[in-house]
Amino acid sequence: MTEEAEPAAVALPDLVREVVTPAAAAEILERTRLHGCNPRKLDSSHARRLARDMCNGSWDDYNPDVLSLCSHGAAIQGQHRLEAVIISKTPRSFLVARNVPHRAATTMDCGKARSAATALSLVVVDRHRKDISSTIRLLQNYDVERDKVAWPAWRSVVYTNAEIVRFFQSKYSDLPDFLPLMTAMKSGVYSSPAASLTCAYLVHRDGGSTSHADNFFQGLISGGHLDTADPRWITRRYFHSPARPRRGNITSALHLGLLLKTWNLWVTGQTWEIANFRATQRMPDIVSADAPCPQQANQALRKPSKDGPVIPRRRAAARAAVPGQTMGMMHLPTEEGFPV
Repeated sequence: MTEEAEPAAVALPDLVREVVTPAAAAEILERTRLHGCNPRKLDSSHARRLARDMCNGSWDDYNPDVLSLCSHGAAIQGQHRLEAVIISKTPRSFLVARNVPHRAATTMDCGKARSAATALSLVVVDRHRKDISSTIRLLQNYDVERDKVAWPAWRSVVYTNAEIVRFFQSKYSDLPDFLPLMTAMKSGVYSSPAASLTCAYLVHRDGGSTSHADNFFQGLISGGHLDTADPRWITRRYFHSPARPRRGNITSALHLGLLLKTWNLWVTGQTWEIANFRATQRMPDIVSADAPCPQQANQALRKPSKDGPVIPRRRAAARAAVPGQTMGMMHLPTEEGFPV
């Protein structure tokens, strides 16, 4: 029996830390396009996200990901980082491997991508990391994008893992405090986890009165002692409907808009007949319970002609006394059947 020959030793490329300037990055990318050494299409949106990290301090120059250059001096790995250097107009330090054979690209980028939830675990977020990461995206869109684009366009706004961690540490570090309320809303209202946590956070942050917020969520979650003129009753009926949207990349934003409109209507003493939140509406600002001014009340009732009539809240018995009166799609009885 002959012994099997040892595999030939392969010389690994030397790794050298180099500072890559925007001009050098542009030259490498030009060689990459000229020689066709990287068939992977350049994603300009991803490059811009990396450039944001480089500009706002989220980028770590000591990241061990290697910038791999072939014998032509072209990038077979790292073209998005090079494009980000050009966009950010800032020199960056990389580990650079030169004269890497083209066949090495067949085994590059084969690992499982790390999620934002995994990144949050590195900053001591020990539970509900996926829900918290989704909530941070929704909160950031609410705080930054709601005056720029309509809420259905939020699905095209993407944040890097580094940005999610930075937002959590700098702006939303108290999100875990509202996880019990999120869990209660998921089970009592059936709203999405991200919308539930975002609503709980925003109402307590911007709603002004903690006691009003507690009363609002208690009635919304339990449904106890609500008459049919209460906007929480209308919203609960929407979320308990089997036909409600449950999946999709804008479902959380839709649920959030409905929940915030419910708060605004409730705190200003208004109601609606059918719970809806149209794609043409902007995400509502939150009315403060401490001093709801007329301007805030008008913000809560944007475009009423498309939402159906907005009417003052009245006692259920008074509404039931009108024959044929309806609340949403449910006909109310004409007899005195509701508690006063």
